[in-house]
Amino acid sequence: MNGIIGEFRLGEDIAVAIDAVSGDTAGVTAITASMKPALVSGNRVVLDDAAAAVSMAVAPQSPASAGWTLSLGSTASAALATGVYGIDAKITLGSAVEITEQTAFIRLTRAALA
Repeated sequence: MNGIIGEFRLGEDIAVAIDAVSGDTAGVTAITASMKPALVSGNRVVLDDAAAAVSMAVAPQSPASAGWTLSLGSTASAALATGVYGIDAKITLGSAVEITEQTAFIRLTRAALA
């Protein structure tokens, strides 16, 4: 089964780091990120291709050469359903576009105090 990298509660901020493990981040001209619901199929977690994606904010880490932080605010996360979600980023380097090598999966749960 694909690993779930973290668990968050509905109504709290979601933040996931993408570390730059190779190359020079100075050449990045744009980066976008989104998340969408995932399905458990057999022993694998896969994106629900029919589901709508939710855009995420992207900010550079400190130092900027370390990578980026992808986030979704508490108001937006409160509007989501519980379950597993996949997160991907699209990085533009000049005229080339790269997609993150692996989808990051997180779990959203409801707090007892919700």
